[in-house]
Amino acid sequence: MTLLQKKRRLIERLADSPTALICNAYSFMGHHAPCSDWSIKCMTPGLPPMVGEAVTIKLDCSTPDGEHKYEFENSADSGNALYYKLVERLGQTEIPKIVVIESIGNASTSAVLGDGMAKLFRSAGATGCVTNGGVRDIHDICKTGLTTFGGGSVANHYSLRWSDLGSPVAVGGLTIETGSIVHGDRDGVIVVPSEGWDTVVRACRYVMDFEKAAHVLLRSTTLTTQEKESQIGCLANEYSGLIRDINGCDGP
Repeated sequence: MTLLQKKRRLIERLADSPTALICNAYSFMGHHAPCSDWSIKCMTPGLPPMVGEAVTIKLDCSTPDGEHKYEFENSADSGNALYYKLVERLGQTEIPKIVVIESIGNASTSAVLGDGMAKLFRSAGATGCVTNGGVRDIHDICKTGLTTFGGGSVANHYSLRWSDLGSPVAVGGLTIETGSIVHGDRDGVIVVPSEGWDTVVRACRYVMDFEKAAHVLLRSTTLTTQEKESQIGCLANEYSGLIRDINGCDGP
């Protein structure tokens, strides 16, 4: 199986999974899924979980100098704006893409994403967008179906200065690289570690079973706290063993 096929398969199978469940599955596998801090908020909580391959870029839209509303800097090819090169990348493969925009400058005073940009991203193949900057036109972004994460709502911006297409970006405590698999829902955004791609889907199923059984015990009014702790510990050991035995062979 090629890397492209593996990514497509993983994205399809994690599309309905809660982000916290994936985090717990990685914990059971002995890994940590890096997550965003609480500065990154889900701006479209009514939309499904977001999962896809990251395409990264940086944007300064908080600097008030410059006469043109839309400026494009550091283009790799003269005459081609990085913004449109970004959009071209979204359609280069059939894998759903997540646009990750690091807002540089004063991220709290400028809107990085609005409904027009969201419509273009969505039509080009993006299923989500993550930024540490502001978001506006939130009601209309929801209509596009682009699951969006940002630092908050901001109504305006200055000139748009794009840079560093494809370079690693820093967003909400996360370092995200182009090509990374990103997942997010109301709880936040994670980078899905490449360690465990072959086993995380089945591990999620085991963790769901574990959590259902553990929650039954937690709700019990007939068990003591010590009995709950003991029985949940036994369950955790049992399911840890099951997950270790997956051995990198994640079935359908």
